[in-house]
Amino acid sequence: MIKEKLRFDAAIAKSFFEDSIESIVNHITELLEEPVNAEVEAILMVGGYSESPMLQQAITETFAHLSVIIPQDAGLAVLKGAVIFGHNPDAITQRIAKYTYGTDVEVDFDSQQHPIEKQYIDQDGNVKCMDVFDVLVRKGDSLVLGTSQSEKVYSPSTEDQDEISMDIYATPDSDPEFNTDEGCKKIGSFSVPLTVYGPDGSVHVEMIFGGTEILVRCTEEMTGQVTDLHVDMPE
Repeated sequence: MIKEKLRFDAAIAKSFFEDSIESIVNHITELLEEPVNAEVEAILMVGGYSESPMLQQAITETFAHLSVIIPQDAGLAVLKGAVIFGHNPDAITQRIAKYTYGTDVEVDFDSQQHPIEKQYIDQDGNVKCMDVFDVLVRKGDSLVLGTSQSEKVYSPSTEDQDEISMDIYATPDSDPEFNTDEGCKKIGSFSVPLTVYGPDGSVHVEMIFGGTEILVRCTEEMTGQVTDLHVDMPE
């Protein structure tokens, strides 16, 4: 302590940042190992921490086979991007799905595949497995904004069913089994009235991604009646 100032050796000061830098490097390494990122040729560093010479050195040395781009005023890049997007939402035309999205369905129970606690018998006497996660969009999929990403057809489970009620879930897991899995979160729900009962009362469900929200569009097959559900994209 000298005149109310505390001096550290440079090595000690640098050690304060070792864990965070190592965590960032490890995370980037994991991302680059995913098949969807196989053709990545450059790393763009933005945000306040990107201006750290220590982090810059760690990134450039670890990923020497890639181009590392550090724009001027990297700390303001995210803010500038948000302003540009606010003025022109069409500036971003494509993104990679951060989560897996889907709904819950009932399927025939398979004792070799399904846990016994998921088994139940419906009103028609059929042995079913509940809470099965049916994927509509998988984590890592390329999403073209404003266009339908996937479409599936769902039918009533009973003959007298006059509507199809569904929940929409999001999970960081690429291959979820059940909507009760850890990390799985319900982000919306909807109900589609049916004018035709039974198997003929099927509904087409598609997901359309916008800038900050997801449109789940449900179309009754027999009448063409459309039901829309808008949900915010999870952070």
